[in-house]
Amino acid sequence: MNKKILIIVGIVSMLVGGMMVKHHFSNHDNHEITENIKVESPVIQWTPSTKSALVKEMYSINKNYQELVSNLAQGDWAKVIENSHNIHSAFILKQELSEEDMADLHRILPERFIEMDSKFHDHALKLAIAAKEKDGELALIYSGKMMDGCVSCHQVFAKDRFEGFSSQEEATHEH
Repeated sequence: MNKKILIIVGIVSMLVGGMMVKHHFSNHDNHEITENIKVESPVIQWTPSTKSALVKEMYSINKNYQELVSNLAQGDWAKVIENSHNIHSAFILKQELSEEDMADLHRILPERFIEMDSKFHDHALKLAIAAKEKDGELALIYSGKMMDGCVSCHQVFAKDRFEGFSSQEEATHEH
């Protein structure tokens, strides 16, 4: 019975991930919000040390999220909790930065970036709580919200880094 549940959770995880990616690459014709308004991506003027902190955060998130999806599909709750906490603790504004670097971050980061990043890390913490309760359905919801956060942020702030988003017009909403 447990094996069936794990397989189902794995399949659902892949389906939800696929649907979210498809959703973000579609033109969102059915939304009431005005779409496809061309907005220039904000250019963040990273200092070398803040850029290093961002790269460190993104590397940790990517590694842990990939492991998290696999662990979630297998129902390995202890590892899901660990991955979620690792993602939560990678929060750029919570890293051990000098006072000067922290001041630079607050000066250069747009408010929208900070809000999106904060929400993403909050979802990681909520996923850890769901995993602690062994609530696969809720954990799956938060893993999807995390992926949505990645895609939304990259569409706005990293178009130059991700070729797939470079020709996309910015969506004017988040889920």
